[in-house]
Amino acid sequence: MMRRVFLVCVAALAAGFTASAFAADAAAGKAVYEAVRPRCNGCHTDVRNPLSKAGTENTVDELRAWVRTPNDMKTKKGKTGTMPAYPADKISDADLENLVAYLATMK
Repeated sequence: MMRRVFLVCVAALAAGFTASAFAADAAAGKAVYEAVRPRCNGCHTDVRNPLSKAGTENTVDELRAWVRTPNDMKTKKGKTGTMPAYPADKISDADLENLVAYLATMK
């Protein structure tokens, strides 16, 4: 019994360290948001396209999809307008995770 409890605790600690080792950085995501071309804030600062509630209105997976496959998300969410896709050659997967962490803070 003690061995089982010990193994569960070790597994839980390992999972926590692994998650924190790969945790996205919202501050780095803000830098991606401000640097990417075409610029996100070129369109997402006006009243029609605000990102101020992006973290409330979307899951983390949806935020990723908005960046990679915006046309699919426009269909899913019933939105219109133009948004370019940002494939991995424009925003790396690591930068995408940071960007999503930043967008998720917008509530």
